[in-house]
Amino acid sequence: MKCTSILFTFLLITNIAYSQNTITGQVIDAETGQPIPFVNIGIVELLKGTVSTQNGAFTLGYNGESDEVSFSAIGFEPAKRTVKELLANSAVMLQPVRYELDEITVEEKALGRIKDMGFNLKKRGHSIGFGSTLLGTEIGGLIDIDRETIIYSAHFIFNHTGNDSLLFRVNLYEMENDKPGRNLIPENVLFNPPKEPGTATVDLRKFDLVTDKSVLLSVEWVEAVSLDNQEIQDISFRADRKMRRPNTWYRSTSLAPFMKMDQYVKYNIGFYLTAQQVKK
Repeated sequence: MKCTSILFTFLLITNIAYSQNTITGQVIDAETGQPIPFVNIGIVELLKGTVSTQNGAFTLGYNGESDEVSFSAIGFEPAKRTVKELLANSAVMLQPVRYELDEITVEEKALGRIKDMGFNLKKRGHSIGFGSTLLGTEIGGLIDIDRETIIYSAHFIFNHTGNDSLLFRVNLYEMENDKPGRNLIPENVLFNPPKEPGTATVDLRKFDLVTDKSVLLSVEWVEAVSLDNQEIQDISFRADRKMRRPNTWYRSTSLAPFMKMDQYVKYNIGFYLTAQQVKK
């Protein structure tokens, strides 16, 4: 069995060289005064990013005081601050926002069987890993959807696992103009990797997710305790070589742009949904 590990260390070259300047702060719910965990924080133009800790704290490198830092959290209005503003006041208050999805009714329509959508790869085959060792790095698989679809669960097939202190977030983005758009999942959905190679399953039924658009199902690295860079590089997912329409996307850190991976390797990643579609 052929198993090729692809670790995209070349992405690190695209990052600006490490800066000695760092800023620290905390992200707080403006209504409750409670810290907000796992906020995506980044200086988009510099491809610098991180994720806040469970108590909302963050540390981020920067180049100059005019750098603009973006903050994005599920269930909150996004915000921006300059480094100069953060140096003067390191507490970032985010306003909660009501999370609403477009209503798609399927109750009166005939449904097909429950099935896997995406790539439930049975053979270990190739492996593909995160493209970065920065918090907020993501890797995902495009799943084609052509009609109303009820989503029940998400599945991620690991070829190599690491320290169980790793914490991942599940994201499910609707595709808009051939790019990942809004996240359909209205709260943080977190999981640890399995202790052995195999499939991690995440139940999504409580969200009543329905969409008629293609989606990008992704895994985002949001936290690790006592972990070095090598251990995140050792994490890999099952993949299958696909010369036509490979489905893998990535981004290097929080709020960095998503990129198709087919310019480097042409793989389908072993991510899939369990779902049910309206009959044609």
